[in-house]
Amino acid sequence: MVQDVSQGAPVQAGVARVFDDAAGYYRELRWDKNRLTQLERWLTQTTIEEELGDQRVGSALELGCGPGTWTGLLADRAEAVLAVDLSEAMLAQAGHAHAGRPNVELRQGDIARFDEAGRRFDRILSVRVLEYVPEWQSVVESLGRRLAPGGRAVIITKTPISIWRGTGRERWFGPRTFARRLTGRTLNADFWQRYIPIRGMVRAFETAGLVDVKVRPVIFGLPIYMRGTKQYPIVPPFAEPPFLAASRGMWRWVSDGSQLRRNAFLWLSESYAVSGRAKG
Repeated sequence: MVQDVSQGAPVQAGVARVFDDAAGYYRELRWDKNRLTQLERWLTQTTIEEELGDQRVGSALELGCGPGTWTGLLADRAEAVLAVDLSEAMLAQAGHAHAGRPNVELRQGDIARFDEAGRRFDRILSVRVLEYVPEWQSVVESLGRRLAPGGRAVIITKTPISIWRGTGRERWFGPRTFARRLTGRTLNADFWQRYIPIRGMVRAFETAGLVDVKVRPVIFGLPIYMRGTKQYPIVPPFAEPPFLAASRGMWRWVSDGSQLRRNAFLWLSESYAVSGRAKG
């Protein structure tokens, strides 16, 4: 079921428009297209699974479900899942992907403004969404009142300072982009995107009253694959398998290590995860 919720400021309408336009191809292009994107999907999925845990719970909330790429991970663990997204076209894709799951409810709306009148959730997940939400801090700080006692929240967003930067929608490189930077112009005035500082995200978790707050790299490695970001295209397709296997092994070593080790390797990550638990 999809319910309509009124949208907010023009920036939300701009973000919704961008993702409406991308809905038809986003999942295939971002997560399924080739060996590299499939590895990045595996890294992201494994992170989510490990941070959510295997315990069966009563309810879960997904903030910004997009085409439903990760919604099934919540549906496998919760009796009822509420998945919210700004883009109607993305929600249509999510509805198609999870048509056979009666425990999934899809709702159209702005995650910074929707309110469930005191409803609490055992699990809250948001994957690569908050970098498009100007009110990201208030969204994270609301986790404390949205989580049930003992509930867990997992947020994944893009790393602001790493060897990956220079890719994506706003690049520093290239004459036209550099000219836009000098004049203060953007590609779309109503489109908002920022990379959230890791310390700021952790502080927001702590302000929300969450405990056992942890940080870990998600998509990890060097942007050197010709079919990847194309920032530093070095490894050709025929040589990808051993390099990808090495990246996976290194990621596993870092992820299984101490928080100090994880922090030390964040500069090699394209995205990071922060998780925490509500008291009780």
